[in-house]
Amino acid sequence: MNNSNKFCKDYEEILDDHFEGLLNNDHLSIPGLVVFAKRGQEIYHKAFGVSNLKSGKAMQTDAMFRMYSMTKVLTSFIALRLYEEELFELDDPVSQFIPSFDRAWDIVVDCPEGPESIDYKSILTGESQNLNFRRKISTEPMLIKHLMSESAGIEYEIFSEYDSLFGGGVCDRNAGLVANALRQQLHPQVYRSSSILGADITLQEFVDTIGNAGVLTCEPGEFSYGHGATVLGRIIEILYEKSRGEFKKLSEIMSALLFEPLEMEDAAFFLEDGDHRVKRIPTLYGALLNSDGVTTKVAEEQDCYPEGTKYLTNQTAHFSGSRLYESGDTGAIMTASDYSKFYDMLLDGGVSKKGERVLSEQGVRTLCKGRFTNLRLNTALAKSFGVAGADSPFPKSFNFGWATAHGDQNVLKGYKNGDHFDMSHWGGYALTQGIFYPTEKSYMLVCPQMMSTTPGAFAFGQPLVRDKSMSVFQSVWR
Repeated sequence: MNNSNKFCKDYEEILDDHFEGLLNNDHLSIPGLVVFAKRGQEIYHKAFGVSNLKSGKAMQTDAMFRMYSMTKVLTSFIALRLYEEELFELDDPVSQFIPSFDRAWDIVVDCPEGPESIDYKSILTGESQNLNFRRKISTEPMLIKHLMSESAGIEYEIFSEYDSLFGGGVCDRNAGLVANALRQQLHPQVYRSSSILGADITLQEFVDTIGNAGVLTCEPGEFSYGHGATVLGRIIEILYEKSRGEFKKLSEIMSALLFEPLEMEDAAFFLEDGDHRVKRIPTLYGALLNSDGVTTKVAEEQDCYPEGTKYLTNQTAHFSGSRLYESGDTGAIMTASDYSKFYDMLLDGGVSKKGERVLSEQGVRTLCKGRFTNLRLNTALAKSFGVAGADSPFPKSFNFGWATAHGDQNVLKGYKNGDHFDMSHWGGYALTQGIFYPTEKSYMLVCPQMMSTTPGAFAFGQPLVRDKSMSVFQSVWR
């Protein structure tokens, strides 16, 4: 381990070359991005490329980035703040707080000869299919720790979509499609991958739709990446109202307990029309593949959906239109420098730059290094995400809203150059990436706006932006 916490002499040139190379990559060209990296007291903060291909407007370092799933760890942080007020326990049943979850859950099981069927239209291909399935009764309770570790059984449908498009290997089941279609029979404005930030229903209504549909993709306790932090956000609203005597939306609670204490001045959830920050949001792009699996072009988000697929720009753009709730899974939008203040607070042991303690030292250690036990990680989805614990080549698992390395497990089946014994990281729907190294007093934020649910970005985006950038970043440490 190297603890000098400095960059090598030529680190700026090396990083410049790497990130400029992402703009003209043979497989996937990123239109533009902002990078904020820190090691010790040295900071690297630069913008590359353009924020809009048509206008050619240069990307600026104060661009507002849709953080999407990088919101999850922020939601876990807020939950831990309330945990330290002794308002709940990590093993508490979710049904203790949300009455609609006090039920026997049905686990959806793929079954070609199943007694039930439902129609589902793919967002990736535009094709409709009729899915047969059966149900079995869940035997495990859903706990708050399952929400924090995305093991609640409320899985996103997009992973089953990927399986259909790429011939399997992501989650190897259609349960996500079936469960989502069943929820949408109760309410059309629940999660789908073209509408992920919330909708014009309250968070209580959204969560109750999940509860009233009564279906899960697997038993609670199995990694099933999806709505966990959204449901956790509703519990945060309930706990906050109970302890403070007044109701606030999740976004307002996060502003009070995180954004304002850390002076994350631009950080927000949904932005109203006319908000001055809207002008700083880069265009959201996607990537299209040809039949040979090669990226053919980068296009604006609305041009990446198949003809006939309903497209609602305000449901992915963080602005325009109206929305009654914000998602603890995907809702945050801010500058890279704003998000860096969250990492700085963790490096400072839970204390803000103003000297205010916002989380205990033990809370920081828990958020950064804590691992939940008794989770089932030996699954296709966990392996495809690289968070299957000892069953991943480099042991990692998903806890408290992000992936954490198992530094105590030295038996490896393999590793990539960017793997590190002591790191936490996660990315978002638009290929944003946050990589945090507490022991090294380092972190890096890479912020493009390339929609990773499009085939080209899914195939090439994560290895290109995350894995390669991790490796280059670590190579410039002394």
